[in-house]
Amino acid sequence: MEIGKLLKIRREQKKLTQQQVAAKFHVTRQTVSRWENEKSYPNIDTLVELSFFFDFSLDEILKRNDLMASDGIRREDKRLNN
Repeated sequence: MEIGKLLKIRREQKKLTQQQVAAKFHVTRQTVSRWENEKSYPNIDTLVELSFFFDFSLDEILKRNDLMASDGIRREDKRLNN
């Protein structure tokens, strides 16, 4: 499952708004929206905190999110080649 979908499902299960999650993790509501819509991803420190709060395995989510990994690699390649 993609990180964004998982975050949205878990947030809704806890009956939290994006604003409440944003306050908990010291980000803006727009940032939470971007995570849920896969327009950006939490940094690794925040992802660890999210995994504890929403009770999901980092190992499972990172290994299954091939798009995130390959997209990150492509961006890094572009930076190195410029």
